[in-house]
Amino acid sequence: MSAPSCVFWDYNGTLIDDVGTALESVNDMLRKRGKPIINLEQYRSYIDVPISRFYEHIFDLNEISFDTIAQEFAIGYEKHIGENPVMQGAEELLTHFSKLGSFQAIISGSQQSVIERGAKRYGLFGYFDLISGADDHFVQSKVKRAENIAKSHCKSSDEILVIGDCVQDYEVSKALGAQCILLTAGHQSRYDLQRTGTMVVDSLLDIKDIFT
Repeated sequence: MSAPSCVFWDYNGTLIDDVGTALESVNDMLRKRGKPIINLEQYRSYIDVPISRFYEHIFDLNEISFDTIAQEFAIGYEKHIGENPVMQGAEELLTHFSKLGSFQAIISGSQQSVIERGAKRYGLFGYFDLISGADDHFVQSKVKRAENIAKSHCKSSDEILVIGDCVQDYEVSKALGAQCILLTAGHQSRYDLQRTGTMVVDSLLDIKDIFT
């Protein structure tokens, strides 16, 4: 298959292998309040957009504010993130698309400053022509930002590839009319990913041989 002219990457759970980090941060909050912790299968099945829907499964949001949740999650995330959490195969695939001349962008629901800091810290920053993060914790604008970037930087929708780990990434690709590949190693369950009908892979290395 010919190389995409534009590759739109998700960040958390796609470029960064941080599902275990997120799970531990959530469980820290549950332990703090004497609530039962959740396992990885539960975590992945609860994931939704906006992220407040995830927390509705484990907290009464009338008793704890979302701002408090966001602040405590961020503290736990920094506590549990490893020294080099780059997803297996990410650098190889980034290098592959760079050699093929693809425009590469991160389009994420995480905050802009968090992504930029992480991409620099983990040696990924130089691979990207553009990084677009959210300006709040509610992750409402990912599709709109992707549409604006596509209009400015991509020739046609059928030459765009979206790589992510959640159903929301498929929804981004659908809005663009783009190709989509979803990774099972991230934050959402294989079951939910397969229900989209798009291509699902277990490793980023599986993608490399698809595009030449």
